[in-house]
Amino acid sequence: MCLRKPVTLLRPGLLIFLLPLFSQQVVYAKDVMILTPDPIDQRGQPYPLKLADKLFEFIEHEENLQIQQQRSPWPRALQAAENGEGVLYGVSKTKEREKIFHFSLPIQSKYMFLVTRSDAQFRFNTVADLKGKIIGIPRGFSYGDRFDAMKDNLFKVEVDNYAPLSRIYKLLFRRMDAGLFGAVEKDPRVLENRLKALRDENEGTSSAFADVRLTVLPKPMLIDTIHFAVRADKDDGIIDKLNAAILKARKAGLLEEIR
Repeated sequence: MCLRKPVTLLRPGLLIFLLPLFSQQVVYAKDVMILTPDPIDQRGQPYPLKLADKLFEFIEHEENLQIQQQRSPWPRALQAAENGEGVLYGVSKTKEREKIFHFSLPIQSKYMFLVTRSDAQFRFNTVADLKGKIIGIPRGFSYGDRFDAMKDNLFKVEVDNYAPLSRIYKLLFRRMDAGLFGAVEKDPRVLENRLKALRDENEGTSSAFADVRLTVLPKPMLIDTIHFAVRADKDDGIIDKLNAAILKARKAGLLEEIR
């Protein structure tokens, strides 16, 4: 005779307890395209964006996002954002841009300093002191409505690529009176030391300009804030998520590390 094995039935209460486990769905991270500048050095090699990458990793972890980073020259990145192709990183606010984009909270503030050759310094207290000067800025960048209103009226601009070394050499060759450089520190000596280190790393002591120093004028020309931005009709809640991550990153002290 073949004996059948008894069938164990789940008790109704246990079945009710397990049903939510059976019906759980995996929550996948949301894909987000972040458009970033693609700075290159004088040899045409890309600069790493290590600290920005660290922020992106933090955002991915905190907000369950999967960031895809697309690096391109700044004007192209800006145009891609205007076309609704992703979220732009590191952009300043202007009235014209606010007609197109939703902006995040400030990622950080930057002091924008004027840098000159040490043998060609000039006094800077107000923007009136820039009358007739040539000021070097990265191509495609804006530093607010007031700056945009003054350029090509009070002073001229010499546009350049994103990498600071190009502006340094144009200063050394007297192609401009001053270059505009950003720093998160208010002390101009910190920026001065950083520019000196950049020169030493790239030209050594054999340069024809080895005896020419650069000077950061003590008063910032302006204080700029940088943001994430997405075309207004493409904001599906991403700015709210980024704002939440920015507040957490600020509390953790992470934003102070970004240069």
